[in-house]
Amino acid sequence: MKRSRTTAPEAVSSSIFSIPNPILMEILSKLPITTIRNCRCVCSYFRNLISDPEFAQLHLPKSQPHLLYRGDECTDDTLFKLNLPEGLEVLSSCNGLICLYLPRTYNPYYVWNPVVGERVIVPQTEKAFFGQCGSGFGFCSGTNQYKVLRFLTPSTGLIKLEAEINTLGTDLWRRVGDAPLYLHWYSGGCFLNGGLHWIVHDTENRFESMCCFDFGKERFQPFPGPSKFRGLRVDSMNMGALKDGLYVFFQTTIHTLDIWVMKDYAVQESWTRVFAVKIPRVEPFCGPIYRPLMVWSKGGNLLICSLSGGLFEWNMRDRSLRKVRYNGKYPSVFRAMVYIPSFISIKNAATRRNY
Repeated sequence: MKRSRTTAPEAVSSSIFSIPNPILMEILSKLPITTIRNCRCVCSYFRNLISDPEFAQLHLPKSQPHLLYRGDECTDDTLFKLNLPEGLEVLSSCNGLICLYLPRTYNPYYVWNPVVGERVIVPQTEKAFFGQCGSGFGFCSGTNQYKVLRFLTPSTGLIKLEAEINTLGTDLWRRVGDAPLYLHWYSGGCFLNGGLHWIVHDTENRFESMCCFDFGKERFQPFPGPSKFRGLRVDSMNMGALKDGLYVFFQTTIHTLDIWVMKDYAVQESWTRVFAVKIPRVEPFCGPIYRPLMVWSKGGNLLICSLSGGLFEWNMRDRSLRKVRYNGKYPSVFRAMVYIPSFISIKNAATRRNY
């Protein structure tokens, strides 16, 4: 019989440690993320088992969305408090890995997994007569590689938007063509189905189309956006993912938020308005900008964040909006984003020294 990679102490072989590794991994992968993290501290056997790359791949599809935030301290299983080194900002997250950057310079990038406590540095190389104006982060499932995308513009003016890519674990930045010139919110993009998605606008900031950067093909390509949005201003418009579906939200007025979801990926006719959130004209609904975050596991309602720092829950049944309370108080939440916690090891995704 082939010896398991992670062996149990013989003294306890008749207990839980006698369960075959594949079965024990399956059991552990279904537990809440905080419970799994606690199991890592029980003994070296559990720590090695949970650190196994096979466990990380088994757990990831089962991992439930959490809210990654900066703000007041809250104790809740659906929240992840983000404590960043001074000066760093979050670019985006993919498979539990968070890409961080320094505003203005973008140099260097950091890729961090807060669950396992690993971080790598992605240094940039300077390009003469070009300045950086944005970036993105994503994953190619075909090669099992994580990649950082950056946008560069000539220092003489916004004539074109060059794109370069770095594969995590290398120091090389490679040219991957030009991006559409007017990407709405250059930084970030929305990662889904192996690609980053952006809204594209015209010179008057009106919705024109959408585009996608495919991390497998390493190229930009057109993407079907909501046809009814063409010509609308993009100032109060952005996009994200709800339940693995691409969405675009548009704040038509200070008190109305429309949310459109693409129910069938890359099918233009599947864009459907699924929410029309009415925001009361009284406190504590004090806006002015609101952003949908996730369909919350507690009741299946929509969780919304306002730029003023409040968290709100939209009840899909009675179409009411209420401010979310934790531990008897209303927390202030800033820079909130959806986060899928994982046990993906950056050491396995990159060969450079970890910090």
